[in-house]
Amino acid sequence: MNVIDLDRPAAPGVPKKRAPHAFTLATLVFGVVIGVVAGGLVTYGWNLRRQAAERDREVSVLVFADAGKVIDDGTIVLHGRVASVTLTRRVTLVNVGPAPINIHNLTADRPGITVRGVEKQRWVAPGATAQADADVQVDCFRGLPLGRIPVTLSVQTQDDRSRIARPREVFDGTPWSEQAETACAGGD
Repeated sequence: MNVIDLDRPAAPGVPKKRAPHAFTLATLVFGVVIGVVAGGLVTYGWNLRRQAAERDREVSVLVFADAGKVIDDGTIVLHGRVASVTLTRRVTLVNVGPAPINIHNLTADRPGITVRGVEKQRWVAPGATAQADADVQVDCFRGLPLGRIPVTLSVQTQDDRSRIARPREVFDGTPWSEQAETACAGGD
């Protein structure tokens, strides 16, 4: 039987102890949730910046041959036959990428054909076109007909990075082929 003495203050009770893992588990769960949310936000922001930078660096160009004559042609005659001709022609450059680009130069090589653009600064906005002169050197014995020629562009993007780019489609020199054949035959 328990006797309670009413004249005496109550003996301090034994304080209830919390489960030792309850506080730690709650703190751990809270920390994990905060970490997941913060990590998700950081990753999302990093992905957005990376995508924007990738989009700004993306280079996508189309190059077309213009059939109009620009400058008189140069010819090299060997043993009474025209061995090679140099045609100066115009190309149209179309920026189909998402960011402005500065097209410095273009080059193309295939056995019997060499195309060199005139080095020049050409900022081309997205969806815009620019004209460039190109010297087309044709070996009359190996280079005809002109047809498709792989082109390489020297470009600079808005982030001041210079790079080499290839057009989305292979360059078609067919519009210049008839003029080259005529020049190689010794005609005007």
